Amino acid sequence: MLSFDPVNFICMIINILILYFLAKKFLFGRVDEIIKKRQEEIDTIYSTADRITKEAQDSRREYQMQLAEFEKERSEKMDEAIKEAEARKTAIVERSNAEAEEILTEARSEASRIRSMAEIDRDKQVEELVFDVASRLAGQAITEEANSELYDKFLSQATGAGSGKE
Repeated sequence: MLSFDPVNFICMIINILILYFLAKKFLFGRVDEIIKKRQEEIDTIYSTADRITKEAQDSRREYQMQLAEFEKERSEKMDEAIKEAEARKTAIVERSNAEAEEILTEARSEASRIRSMAEIDRDKQVEELVFDVASRLAGQAITEEANSELYDKFLSQATGAGSGKE
């Protein structure tokens, strides 16, 4: 049956210890080194990823700040352009009003000149009629009938000359 042999037992323990030290040195040591290298690679990858994430966040913040600054600048330029357009519009309107006023003044002056020339012409025509009637009267004998006829003729000619009809 089973018997206990102390020599055999000690040899077994020595064999187990030798196997343990050999396995530890050649098998577990290399596995531990591989695990350490992998862990270092993973740590490096994580630190690189963290650094890249921080850089991306910084770049994003910088982009948003630049975008906000660009929007502000665009808004300022739009306001400036609107003010400039308003100023140009006002200047054009003022210039147009001044030109229109000048044209109206010239037109009124011309109308006044034409009116005064028409009055002068009318006065000359009336004067000519008066001289014509006076010269006819001087050449004819003054009778009641001739006087009435000349008076009627004078009125018809004066009325025609005053209304612009000849």
